Amino acid sequence: MKLTAPDTIEYIFGLGEKELVFTIGISKASTHTRPPMPIPLPYPEWTKLESNQCPNCPLTRATCQYCPAAVRVHEVLETFKNSTSFEKIDLSVVTHRRVFKQECDLQSALNSMLGLQLATSGCPVLEKLRSMANFHMPFCSFGEMLHRTVSAYLTQQFFVYKEGGEADWDLNGLKSYYQELEILNRAFSERIQVLEESDAASNAIIMFFAASIIVADAIEDGLMEYKDYFTGKSAQPPKGE
Repeated sequence: MKLTAPDTIEYIFGLGEKELVFTIGISKASTHTRPPMPIPLPYPEWTKLESNQCPNCPLTRATCQYCPAAVRVHEVLETFKNSTSFEKIDLSVVTHRRVFKQECDLQSALNSMLGLQLATSGCPVLEKLRSMANFHMPFCSFGEMLHRTVSAYLTQQFFVYKEGGEADWDLNGLKSYYQELEILNRAFSERIQVLEESDAASNAIIMFFAASIIVADAIEDGLMEYKDYFTGKSAQPPKGE
C-alpha cells in the first residue's frame, strides 16, 4: 500500500466488496477532504454559521457564511447518513510514515476520522488541536490520548518559555481550553441533529466530544493516576482502561 504525501492522511473504509477512500489534507492551506463521491453545492442549511452557532465562536456572519467545522465534515455525514453504528468494517489509515489497519465498527472508524477533520477544519476554537494532526494515531487508548494531549500542550509551553513568555506548566490553559470544547460540543451536537438518518456519523461526532470531556476531567482530577504509567515506573495503565 502506497504511503501518502506528508500533508495528507487517507482513511480507507472496506465495506464488504466496496471500498471508500477519503484523502484528508492536514496542512493549514488545506481545509477540504477529497471524498469518494462529489457532494453538490450549495452546502446544506445546517452548515451555515447561524445554525446553532457555538456561543464561544469568534466568527461573524459578516465575514463567514458557513461554519468551517460543519463544512469540513458534511461530506462524510452525507456519505454515511444511511449507515448503522455497529456495522463491521476493515479500516486502513495511511500516513506519510506508516499504515494502520484494524477491523472495527463503523462509528469507531468515523470517530477517528471526524476528529482529525474537525481539528484541521479551520474552526478557530478547534485550531489548537491542529498540531496533534501531524502525529495522528488512530485507535489510541484513553491513556495514549491523554499522554498525547498533555505532551503536545507542554511542548507548546516550552516554546512559549524559550521565546520569553510565561509558560503554563500547571496546565491551567489546557483545562480552560477543554471547558471551551464542552461548549462547542453542545452546540455542534444540536447542529447535526437535523441529520436524523445519520446514526453512525452522529454517534461518532458525539463520541469525539465525549472523549474531550473525559480528558478534561482527567487533567483536573485523574492525571496523577497515570503518573507511574507515564513516567515508566509501570508498564500497565491504571485499572479500568
